[in-house]
Amino acid sequence: MTAAAPGTRGATKRQAILDAAAELFAEDGYERASIDAIAGRAGVSKPTVYSHFGNKERLFRESLAESSRQLNEQSYAAAIALDVGANWEQSLRQVAVQLVECQRSPCAASLQRQLYAEINRDPEVFSIVRSRGADPMIEALAGRLAMLANAGHLKLDDPLRAAKQFLALIGAEMAELTVLGTGRGDDRSVTAAVRAGVETFLRAYRT
Repeated sequence: MTAAAPGTRGATKRQAILDAAAELFAEDGYERASIDAIAGRAGVSKPTVYSHFGNKERLFRESLAESSRQLNEQSYAAAIALDVGANWEQSLRQVAVQLVECQRSPCAASLQRQLYAEINRDPEVFSIVRSRGADPMIEALAGRLAMLANAGHLKLDDPLRAAKQFLALIGAEMAELTVLGTGRGDDRSVTAAVRAGVETFLRAYRT
């Protein structure tokens, strides 16, 4: 068996630490989750955790940022797959369902709970999570909406704002339907809410 390169071993350990941290921060919260416990679950030594992340605060930020990045990978893929051709309206509706589905996952609920719990203690964590996860997806969606505008299907002054409004509209009822992310909500009700959000967006922006 060929030995792994040093850089590969380091990356594997780093990811193992992030995975363990995500689990323990979600289970125990920031204050109760210890570096000792995280190291134990990751199968590394405590000094190894500190060598990669420096301190618990930085590990917590990196853990949330990585969770956000992973969570938004599927959303990003859905956004860039938006059809800007003849079937654009049907595609927009499908993308809306896919984007909301990503936010109904247990990972999304866990991430939201941790943000709510710790944002007063560390306000910077919100911008870190946004920059790693949601912002690339929003920018990708804005790019596709701009292409729809260039094709004459939509009338947009600001594609980025339109993308944010699209996401706000399709997710407008999700907090209520999922009880602040503690459940998935009724599928039929969620689908109806998403469709209503898309129709509101189209009434505002369709040429």
